[in-house]
Amino acid sequence: MLNYKTVSPQYLERAVDQFANNYYSELSATHYVATAAANAPFDELKKCALFQLADEQRHLEMDREVFERAGIPERDWLAAWEAPGTTCRFFRHLLELEDTIEILVKGNFVAEGAAGPGTFTVLADGAEARGDVLSAVNHRARIRDETRHISYGRVLVKALIDDDPGNLDTIQEWQDESLRLFAEVARGGERRAWWDGFLASYYKIALPLGLRPSF
Repeated sequence: MLNYKTVSPQYLERAVDQFANNYYSELSATHYVATAAANAPFDELKKCALFQLADEQRHLEMDREVFERAGIPERDWLAAWEAPGTTCRFFRHLLELEDTIEILVKGNFVAEGAAGPGTFTVLADGAEARGDVLSAVNHRARIRDETRHISYGRVLVKALIDDDPGNLDTIQEWQDESLRLFAEVARGGERRAWWDGFLASYYKIALPLGLRPSF
């Protein structure tokens, strides 16, 4: 059975915010993706959102198990996520949205496009190196799902721009707003390497479509 007996107490203390970012982003996704599916303007987009909803529910269960096996009291989880330097502000913004297209552009194309498979590989390798096998398994298990979410987010953005080049300005505004909210996670430069990788992953898919860097 995978557990946290082989990691140091210091590692667990530092890892709590990562656990919280994972868990609450997935909990948020089960709500905003459900909203996207309910309000989808056409059936194929609804179908994609419903498949994604099943993925997010599975990820949420995995992340809850990480918290539980680490022995972190549930009363401490939300406080860790609401602390400065987490993804809280971005995902609470998504939860306020009703428009399917805006939700999926911000949530799938921008957020997952930036976090991307590369980020989860780095997180998995780092956790494994510190003896945190459960988190490593958790991160690697979601790479395939996240790749699929990013792919249909990218197809959606490309279709919007191809249909009306004027949509590029709206998508640029959504990108700028999303990345400003995510910038808090960089903690004023404390996580510079993470932030640079985050932006590089996103710009790799965004710039070829005509979007401009926000930072």
